[in-house]
Amino acid sequence: MNVGHLNFFKVNKCGLYKVNDDNTYGLELSETFDLIQDWVGTKSLALTIPWDPKEKPNRSKCYCKDIYKDENTGDFLIMLWKSDTDSTGSLLGASEDGEIGSSSVVKYTNSYRGKKVIWGRPCFYWVIPELETIVSIKFDHSVCDSELFQDYVHSSITNRVKHSKRVKNKTEKGYIRLSNTDDEDLYKYMYRFDMKLRSLETTHTELGKLIPKITHIVRRETIIINPNDARADWLKTFSTLVPFVSGKKNAKTRQIEIKAEAKPSLNEVQEIIEKYSAEDREKRLWDNVGFATDKGITWVDKYRMRDIL
Repeated sequence: MNVGHLNFFKVNKCGLYKVNDDNTYGLELSETFDLIQDWVGTKSLALTIPWDPKEKPNRSKCYCKDIYKDENTGDFLIMLWKSDTDSTGSLLGASEDGEIGSSSVVKYTNSYRGKKVIWGRPCFYWVIPELETIVSIKFDHSVCDSELFQDYVHSSITNRVKHSKRVKNKTEKGYIRLSNTDDEDLYKYMYRFDMKLRSLETTHTELGKLIPKITHIVRRETIIINPNDARADWLKTFSTLVPFVSGKKNAKTRQIEIKAEAKPSLNEVQEIIEKYSAEDREKRLWDNVGFATDKGITWVDKYRMRDIL
């Protein structure tokens, strides 16, 4: 049985905005994904990247493998294809010339000699405009990358989509602005798309029991160090007292843990959870934030809203 893990995101911003104005002037969720679906159409996979890879060499390439709209609910299901050339995990290949919706993929092997394919992994998203919610769906063979998803949507609307009754303008700094031709003053709107992981309400019984027991906030990070001296400055200062903190020879990074006494309020705990919880953090990863009690550490990811299908 293939199990999918769901993470829920609240859409904070989607649409055309004026400066210092939270009202939208078009391009809300439904229209945004209708236009992306129209633009993708029956294009081949290789033509669905919404930015020029030569101008963004450090950004992962991303394509649209499939997009479907349920006309009864107005929901969308979208499968992006994140190009990946590293050797970790199981890579799949999707044909460069394959049309949107094509189901053919091949598994990576060193001996593959078939048609040109884009090696990578699928990313699945469920868009629910009525609830202003995005749901990422993680299977064993897929990945989740909410930042890349936001990049894809924003870049599609500003770089690729054809807008009827709208005019594109480019600022001196290269930003795209959109004007509605029906407006008398042709105001140049900013398109914004932003979403954040939904967390459980702070009134949730389990969270309510945790807060009075919190003694410290814990933050773990991986830092880059000087390979010639694998100790941070504050460790060097106390080297005579704590010589055991010396880093490993030729190490390029160092894992550190900072623990600070704290008695956070409900609102502060909620802010920490929303800021630091991750959609797809692997258990083996060091970097994390948590709340320490006399019984151990509770990591923030525990309180993100999620489900299984």
